[in-house]
Amino acid sequence: MKIFISDLHLGDGSRTDDFHRDKEFLEFLKFVEDEAGELIILGDFLELWQADLDKVLFCHSKIINKILSLRSKVKVTYVVGNHDYIPFIRFINSEWGISLEYQDKEAGIVAEHGHRYDIFNRYKNPLRSISWPPGRRFTLFVAGLERFIHPDIDKWTKKVTENLDEFLQEAISVRNKISPSTREYLRCGGHFGEFQEAVELHIQKGAKIVIFGHTHRAQLEQLDRGIYANCGAWVDGVEPTYISYTQDKIALTEAITHKTVRQIQLKNREG
Repeated sequence: MKIFISDLHLGDGSRTDDFHRDKEFLEFLKFVEDEAGELIILGDFLELWQADLDKVLFCHSKIINKILSLRSKVKVTYVVGNHDYIPFIRFINSEWGISLEYQDKEAGIVAEHGHRYDIFNRYKNPLRSISWPPGRRFTLFVAGLERFIHPDIDKWTKKVTENLDEFLQEAISVRNKISPSTREYLRCGGHFGEFQEAVELHIQKGAKIVIFGHTHRAQLEQLDRGIYANCGAWVDGVEPTYISYTQDKIALTEAITHKTVRQIQLKNREG
């Protein structure tokens, strides 16, 4: 079994840290160790836009040690996201299993974080530039407000931006006379429909299953020519989830209870 997770955002233990599930995640890693053959981390495992790496490693040392020890029993692939792009981008294709994109051509799976389709959070020159995207400046601004005003300010700003996303997507869809079904697909796709084009491109290139993180919205959708899945997130305020894949099915599952939220059978899948 392959297990895909993303967006834990392990921080430094300060008021800006949105991860407080160390115990639960350690139990989840024990489950992975016992049940899975492969763990794929689809980005933003560490929160390095708001915190220093040494402090993150110190604060969540048990998790880091468990991940490292897990590699002796389970294949682990670390796909970089926008919040952990630096410094890990320099270690892609190394013995540590760090990459920009995960592929299993035999299973028809393509998986990545997804930030490179988000103009607010993508890096202009992957592998060459450390020029920060606009999203990091906004993240640092929110982090400052969290430290000095209230630790929940990030949750409030997230609600505002999500509502803005929905409004802009609806306005663009109406203006372009897009059908209700396509409009719903755009809504599922992510920020301003940018994921729609990315998913379609992967499918055109032969992918049967496309898996992203980044949006923090857990999803599993049967499309006309393939499947779109999103791992969700482990940050405060959301139900932790993961995507599991076996030869006969793909499932979106609650990470604490391992209760199946939705699954799609693959045996009779076309293509």
